[in-house]
Amino acid sequence: MTSSPTYHAVPVSDTPSTPTLAPRKGRNMLAGLMLAICVVSFVLQTELAQYVQRTTNYQKPYFILYVSHCCYIFMAPVQLVGELIARHPRKGVVDLIKDTVSECRRELYQSLQDLQHEQDQNESPLRFSLRTVIVLAVLLTIPSYLWYVSVNLTSMANLTAIYNTGCFFAYLFSILMLNDRLVTPKIVAVLLCITGVFTMAFWSSDDDDSDIDTYTSLLGIVVAALGAAAYGFYEVYYKKYASPPNPSILFANAVTTGIGFTTLLLLWIPIPIFHFLGHETFELPDLRTFSYILGIASMSVVYNATFMCVIALVNPVFAAVGVMLTVPAVAITDVFVTGVMTPLSTVVGSILILIGFYILNREIKQE
Repeated sequence: MTSSPTYHAVPVSDTPSTPTLAPRKGRNMLAGLMLAICVVSFVLQTELAQYVQRTTNYQKPYFILYVSHCCYIFMAPVQLVGELIARHPRKGVVDLIKDTVSECRRELYQSLQDLQHEQDQNESPLRFSLRTVIVLAVLLTIPSYLWYVSVNLTSMANLTAIYNTGCFFAYLFSILMLNDRLVTPKIVAVLLCITGVFTMAFWSSDDDDSDIDTYTSLLGIVVAALGAAAYGFYEVYYKKYASPPNPSILFANAVTTGIGFTTLLLLWIPIPIFHFLGHETFELPDLRTFSYILGIASMSVVYNATFMCVIALVNPVFAAVGVMLTVPAVAITDVFVTGVMTPLSTVVGSILILIGFYILNREIKQE
């Protein structure tokens, strides 16, 4: 999240009214900005993960995941700084911080009440909040872990492409859980994007990764597909159970922070279990490797925070299809980083993805 005027989209006033975002047009523009940040952070995260895989033998997917998700805690101070910048200070710094924290707390409580009311939940706000963030943390951990496991099983090109088929599952779960309508342009857009993804993943090329045998690559594709399905479900679950009626970047980042604390306090438990089972022996990385892991973690924080904002501002299908722009973005970045020209399969697949995103974006603007 950047300290930009976008923080004004969460108005802070002395009135008790529910904080809302700008009208639909302004909300779509804000979602577009969040999506752009999301794509850039994903590209950086992918390139860092690729670099670590090629320069170190530290293959501890769950530990890397744990460190990355624990860093979500830092969204709280980042959000606070953004809120402070969005205000015009008329008092001292200490008084400004106190007032800002108090107002943000009031806004969060109001959003939480709205969310509980929408779901007809009568339990205490604290219990409701804890239950929600724990479920979200677990649901996010599953596809994220599958992504890190897939890194060692298939090529990054295949992984990035297949993992982004989550838009299909997001649309499917949106129909089942959010009562989303079957709209022909949306179906065409999703099918175009998925066709583009599979074109990139399965079109034979001389640049295929020869170090990975067919069985292992197939296993990686299956694991990545399961991760895509799990992430599609997470997106829709978040929209239905953790997004208040009046979307708020403040509330979305508060949820991200809650996931970070939940990971820190609870999701360390699989580490010793994996160690004793011999699935992933615990071993601390050296300082250089750990610095790369922190780089991956920082990009993961930005990516997931902005991604949840896009879901809250628009809908899971737009977010999932929009993030598919990372596929051509990663391919283009690889050209500059590795110096290897993009294969024809990537070009064709990227064009299909871009066309699908354009169709979906036009359909959403007309709604």
